[in-house]
Amino acid sequence: MNIQRDSLESLPAKKCRECGASSFILDQESAEVVCTNCGFVVTTRLANRGPEWRAFTSEQRTKRIRVGAPHTFTIHDKGLSTKIDWHDISGSPEKRAQLHRLRRWQQRSRVSSSTERNLTVALSEMHRMADALNLPKNTLETASVIYRKAIKKRLTRGRSISGMVVAALYLACRQCGLVRTVEELSRASGFDKKEVACNYRLLVRKLSFSVAHVKPSQYITK
Repeated sequence: MNIQRDSLESLPAKKCRECGASSFILDQESAEVVCTNCGFVVTTRLANRGPEWRAFTSEQRTKRIRVGAPHTFTIHDKGLSTKIDWHDISGSPEKRAQLHRLRRWQQRSRVSSSTERNLTVALSEMHRMADALNLPKNTLETASVIYRKAIKKRLTRGRSISGMVVAALYLACRQCGLVRTVEELSRASGFDKKEVACNYRLLVRKLSFSVAHVKPSQYITK
């Protein structure tokens, strides 16, 4: 963290109102003046963290923005890869054919290993089940992280991808405090609830998760 000492002339108070010390530092990253004795934030200097450009229409915003989609675990490459689009490019048929080949090979390079292929299938199935169960985004992110940990531990070998996806979703619901029963996930996935429960217990045991018990009062709304 980039921290440097700041002169006391620019501070609104000469002493910290918590401990009475008069030694302060300026954190340039968060624009906060902090007491070095107790850590109390004396004042906050607002900084504009937005872009340097302004947009007055949605078309201007689309043209001027220079960043991609946010980082997410719900995509196999975490949303950090590029995409070649050729539909809006005009030119000769040879040029369009070349761009089509580049786009195809770029898509193949995104999914090059067996782990990435497994994640591609599993996360797309996870999106489908989450939509069917009307699960919030944070639960989907949690389930994606759980499934990635299961792949890293090689727990998916010899088991159905869809079955492990359902178990990860159920575990994510328990972690996020969302009341969903095994029967609901079984109906949404088409898997037997005994298999879902078996995979769920496997994830909890092998990944060392601590899951709180569901209170009967939480099922009243259902």
